[in-house]
Amino acid sequence: MKTNQFVSYDTGALKRGYGMCFDLDYYAAGSTAAEIVTARAAAGGQKGLKTVARPSATNANRFAGVLLQNYPANPLGKARMVQLAMPGGCAEIAQRVISTDGVGRVTCIVDRTAGQGLSGLFGHGGLKGRGSAVPLQTLAAATSGDLALTNTGGTAVGVYSAVTGLTTITLTGAGTALGYVDEAIAADAYEMTVLGGATAGTGVTRCTPGIYPVVQATGADTFTVTGNTGDGAMTTFLTKKDLLMLAYLEDGEESGCSEYVVPITAAAQQFVLNQGGTTFICGGITIAGNCTVNTLADPIALGGNGDGAMKAFNALGKTTTSDYIVTVTSGIKASDTITTLATIVIDEAADEVVLQWRGNMGVGTAGYWTDLMHVAATFT
Repeated sequence: MKTNQFVSYDTGALKRGYGMCFDLDYYAAGSTAAEIVTARAAAGGQKGLKTVARPSATNANRFAGVLLQNYPANPLGKARMVQLAMPGGCAEIAQRVISTDGVGRVTCIVDRTAGQGLSGLFGHGGLKGRGSAVPLQTLAAATSGDLALTNTGGTAVGVYSAVTGLTTITLTGAGTALGYVDEAIAADAYEMTVLGGATAGTGVTRCTPGIYPVVQATGADTFTVTGNTGDGAMTTFLTKKDLLMLAYLEDGEESGCSEYVVPITAAAQQFVLNQGGTTFICGGITIAGNCTVNTLADPIALGGNGDGAMKAFNALGKTTTSDYIVTVTSGIKASDTITTLATIVIDEAADEVVLQWRGNMGVGTAGYWTDLMHVAATFT
């Protein structure tokens, strides 16, 4: 196992198996540009190379490794040393999806909004490289198993009660998987990971991504969790609490990590990983109008790395009636001639697109997101 010591200023508790990224902009807080340069030079770059933070939209292309132990909350935000398993070695990771030993990959998740509690978990496999991992254990969905049930179709329906402080979830077979009428299975040993969700129709009322402790199975298809997930249809996983699985941490180019987005009727639901990485579209809801104005900008315009950046989109579930549409600022289709790629339309489960940015080298000012492959998604 490749390990090293790093510095974290995070104020919250840090959990074993969660991914972390380098915070190369650490000095930016409260420092002038000149002070940043001076401090980095004096430290030999170690602040940038030794300071780590939870994965976010700003550091997703700087994956550092996986936490090797739990660390308590740090409310004063003082520097503390944390140990990470580094890319190129093996580690136990906080995995939340089905896997087969040695097959495919899982990818580190980034919260769309800080504090949702998903950042650092490993979900569906996205682009390869740093921030992704190859499973070294098989994890199948099974009643009373480490992963009791997986739901990628967005069909888990939650209804919150302010009286009890619990959300009742209806999902076919979930209660049985969590021990309904089987006293040998302890439902409260599980937790529900909500990747995203919303109400049907407009999709404006959002379910809250996060991790919710299971309280009990109340029927063959129902169970309760602590907290308010928000009422609506959700994409979820039911796993044992703090589940860890062995994996090989991929090295090489950055994967850019991953995120989960739920469309909104006739409005934008902009993905936060705009310079690379994988955006998963959660379906299972009906939206009455296209979710538009979701823009894939030129990475160089955002201060990105330019040539070679990779971006992928994948739909986990169907979006009924209308579509999730991505507007590409500069793009070309895969063909013998340069044909403009202006929009990408995604609406069915397993719609997929992989793009790569080419250009902006030397004094060049032009570049394009180039279509490497697509399945089912429609281009214009």
